[in-house]
Amino acid sequence: MADDLNPHHDLDLSPLRADLAGWSHWESTPVDATALGKLAWKLGFGHFDTDSIRALWRIGLLRADVVTAEAHIEVPGFGPVTSQDGFRFIDLRVPKHRPQGALSFIPDGPAPEDHLTPYFHPYRVFLLHHVVRTLRVHTSSTQYLIYTPGVQRVVDWQLRDLQRWTESDGFIARFDHWNRVTEIAIVCEPVRWAPPEAATASSDEVLLLAYCQRLEVVLRSLPLYAIHTIRQAFAMSADELDSNKGLHTLLRLMKPFERDRIQGRIGAAMKFLDMAESIRRAAERLLSVQLPEEDEIGPGTWMEGARRNLYGTDRVFDASPGMLRDYLGTFGLDAGVKARCYVEGQTELGALRHALGTSNQCTFINLKGAVVEKNGRGLQFAESLASDKAGGIFSFIMLDADRDDYVRALRRAAENETFHGAFQVSEPDVELANFTARELLDIALTMSAQMLDESPSQKYEVRDLLSEIEDARSGGDFFKRLQSGGRLTEVSKGEDWGAALMGYAIDNPTFPAEHPRSGQERPLIQFARMLIRAQKVGFRLSLEYEKLNAATGALQQRQPGV
Repeated sequence: MADDLNPHHDLDLSPLRADLAGWSHWESTPVDATALGKLAWKLGFGHFDTDSIRALWRIGLLRADVVTAEAHIEVPGFGPVTSQDGFRFIDLRVPKHRPQGALSFIPDGPAPEDHLTPYFHPYRVFLLHHVVRTLRVHTSSTQYLIYTPGVQRVVDWQLRDLQRWTESDGFIARFDHWNRVTEIAIVCEPVRWAPPEAATASSDEVLLLAYCQRLEVVLRSLPLYAIHTIRQAFAMSADELDSNKGLHTLLRLMKPFERDRIQGRIGAAMKFLDMAESIRRAAERLLSVQLPEEDEIGPGTWMEGARRNLYGTDRVFDASPGMLRDYLGTFGLDAGVKARCYVEGQTELGALRHALGTSNQCTFINLKGAVVEKNGRGLQFAESLASDKAGGIFSFIMLDADRDDYVRALRRAAENETFHGAFQVSEPDVELANFTARELLDIALTMSAQMLDESPSQKYEVRDLLSEIEDARSGGDFFKRLQSGGRLTEVSKGEDWGAALMGYAIDNPTFPAEHPRSGQERPLIQFARMLIRAQKVGFRLSLEYEKLNAATGALQQRQPGV
């Protein structure tokens, strides 16, 4: 792996590191040894106290980003930095090979570094990750209980292996490499703050713009494959710590402040992916290229088009919140409106609300004028449909065939693809388009019995009215005939009636044997299914692959090129 990254070994990052170390706007970023140890503990790397961090720094395995002194001092490996804030240096040391391995790393007496105070960019936890990964001594959790002498045997074997590791040239080379790639991420990170133009920039921003120009020269000296390999190393380390890649993407959509509060191994994974993103952002901005995002560079392979299918976009971390609502919806986290349903009356409203249950991702508009959404306002019908599509919201419309004005506007909007969703025109209305007269009578009887706390059989004589209502021309006509003479006045059209119709349809989803469409699913059930589905699928994915059929009112798969 080190050979793959040879191009970055010749990079001279010291001017950029010196710029950052002397820049007052950056001074809040590095932390002292105590704070770095606490960050390591928070991220699940175990106990690193102040002395441990200083020891790693003193022997050069962990380089500092800013070093301060009480007075001017010359210490080999430390370069002075121009600063108005006291005596500052950058750590330029390269750890030395120690043939005696770990024993020769033990500090022996005072050292010039004792007069210096190191400060570290939080990204340096990447080095502590490798300290834990390559120098850890451990045995099975049950080894002591199963075979106690085996503990010492395992530890002795690991100590011999660690001695060979720390004696090798590779030990020093790897830690130098990990310091270098961390420094590449560190010098790239401030580019996120850079203003787009210098014309209105503050003095600090002008300095940053000049810094960006110098960073551009450095990045252009790196081949893109080396940038990719460095970023991939961070992504692979993140996956080693936590392999929940889908969760990583979700968490990285959080605000940076909230993401930085995540603890444990997944918090460390977030930090490493953030390092990879810092390099990507700098390269994309300064080199005018587009690089794979962080979820694309770890283990695994994306098939062509898979990211768009999952996220609704190919560029997740540059997408607007509205663009990502489909992805958030797969986690059940999108609390926004995904579908808007236009109905013609309280009966349809009650039926569809009953089918959706407690869902808050669908709002209803009664086209007779009542707006059934909190603090909502009605819009002109066609304008409202177009607004839905622009906002990534499915439109569902249920109308009676006798409303010619609405039906004409609806079919015209469907043909012009003004909206995306589905519609249903009930002939003549929702009652008679979905139920036989006998079924409507049974539903009304059941409702009446429930309201009067009676058994349906006590009202069975009302069935004698079947001959009067079986040729009803509409739902309104059905009730007019049924309630003549003051009968069943406790039941009427409205939300409760609609809920009862849907409840019956759910229990009996197909037309009965005496109906001409016997065995076919009721249109009311079909419409409810489409409405429920809309809250589970992505709007933009559906828009890309499905098209509203203006004749049937249902969504169907788009033909290629259409």
